[in-house]
Amino acid sequence: MALGIESGSERILRMMDKRITPQMTHTVTRRLLEHGVNVKGYFILGYPGESRADAEDTIAHIRTLWALSDRLPGTFRASVFTFRPYPGSPVWADLVAQGCDPGQMQDYTDVDLTDHGADEAMRGRDEFNFTTGLQFGEVPLTELNGHLADLSREQFNRNHTQGAAA
Repeated sequence: MALGIESGSERILRMMDKRITPQMTHTVTRRLLEHGVNVKGYFILGYPGESRADAEDTIAHIRTLWALSDRLPGTFRASVFTFRPYPGSPVWADLVAQGCDPGQMQDYTDVDLTDHGADEAMRGRDEFNFTTGLQFGEVPLTELNGHLADLSREQFNRNHTQGAAA
């Protein structure tokens, strides 16, 4: 089951107009995992206006959901990406109205999860990780990308460990 959880911060979820809370996603994920349903949660770091505390809430939420998975029959997999606006979305229109350049917001580059080739196990995990190179929240992009790499590496290791245990 794939869930667009997006954030562990109630404030950011309200800004996204998601109409969910971290507690709701915790409850739904727990119920699915209890029944042996594997869950993949999608998360975004760097949403416009995201504070350091909001980003930390999201990272903590991912870790909480992993901990649930460790003790229940289903598995939880986190897919984490840096924010990138898409043309036609409400946040796109807001950013353009604030003066962001539409061309720059579509100028995607890869996010290096391999630590410049030092961690080749991460090579396949960066397939869908790309960035505009623009900072929309409080946390600097280099730090966000570090979180992204750390979480992706941890998820990779969890997959490898779970596969070995099966």
